[in-house]
Amino acid sequence: MNQILMVEDKSKKTKNKTKTSSSGPIEIKNIVRFFAIVLIIFGISFIGQGSYAIYKESKGRNTKDMPVVSMHRENDTIIITANSINKIMKFKYSWDNAEETVIPIESNYMEEQITLLNQNNTIHLTIEDETGRAIKYIKQIEVEGIDMTKPTINIEKQNNGNVKISATDETEMAYITYQINDGEEIRIDKSEIEDKTLNYILTFDNRGENNLLVTAVDTSGNIETMEEKIVVSETPKVQMSQNKNILTLQINDDAGIKKVEINLNGQIYAQDNMNQKEIILNNIPLKEGTNIIKITITNVEDLVFSDVREMSYEP
Repeated sequence: MNQILMVEDKSKKTKNKTKTSSSGPIEIKNIVRFFAIVLIIFGISFIGQGSYAIYKESKGRNTKDMPVVSMHRENDTIIITANSINKIMKFKYSWDNAEETVIPIESNYMEEQITLLNQNNTIHLTIEDETGRAIKYIKQIEVEGIDMTKPTINIEKQNNGNVKISATDETEMAYITYQINDGEEIRIDKSEIEDKTLNYILTFDNRGENNLLVTAVDTSGNIETMEEKIVVSETPKVQMSQNKNILTLQINDDAGIKKVEINLNGQIYAQDNMNQKEIILNNIPLKEGTNIIKITITNVEDLVFSDVREMSYEP
């Protein structure tokens, strides 16, 4: 009986031992599997972040499709232009060690004007595009001894309706251009006898209001422009009627009449600040015999027209 009990007890122990030893490897296997999955997930995430970083770095070092930048001086400024396939995000510049100026762009094209300093200096330029790349320029700007004064332009209306253009430079003129309305731009070079001043008489074919754009350029490349409205009027119409010794004038001008002056046998009759397209002047007395009448009309565009006539009066 005791032996049976002992045997059964031993068997029970053996069974318990077997169960314990068989469950150990299963639990370890599950733990290993769990950590393996975690590592795989972490590894994939790490590889993804690494790939993005490499891609971004690659874009940053890529020199293809970089912005195309140009620079030129105009008077006392330099003009910076840039074209890019990728959107330009920022433009930065500074003079030597001065504070940097940052200008947001957010476009595929930019044009910026920078005022030159009054001494030789170095300009630092940086253009950043949407890929994170930056293109940098450093250029020495020399201004000492360089003519940076722009020419001056004067546009003067003539009595016959023409316009006189005068461009003057303190050093030497090169040429002028003019453009009427949307027509072709015409260039007029200085003559051999002209140096600091270039004059040109311009005749308008189009009646009515015209837009005149004049550009003057000196030999140092300095540029000045002037735009002005020019109204070209038809010659005023003057009608004269006589009733015995009384003269009546009717004057019409499409632009508008500003002033009328009548010189009758040396006696002046004048009327100003009319600003009308038609006026009638009555009760102008004629003397016996021949009368010399000079009529001077100034319209609202300050164009002046004159007419001389004779009238006779016999009582």
